[in-house]
Amino acid sequence: MAAATPSPWMTTVEAARYLRRSRRFIIREIQSGRLRGARVGGRREVLTSAAWCDAWVQEQATPIMLRRRA
Repeated sequence: MAAATPSPWMTTVEAARYLRRSRRFIIREIQSGRLRGARVGGRREVLTSAAWCDAWVQEQATPIMLRRRA
């Protein structure tokens, strides 16, 4: 019997855990259009993917310089 391949799709709870943010924050970002989300089949549940989450982090990231301790 073959092992099941993991799905690339995540619920908002799983995305929140993945991004270390709250579910409410994830839903707000999806509703605002900053984070991609998909509603499939008219269900209330919204799905996103790790690739979309990673792209969102890249877009939100601000480069910083860390100073070395003397």
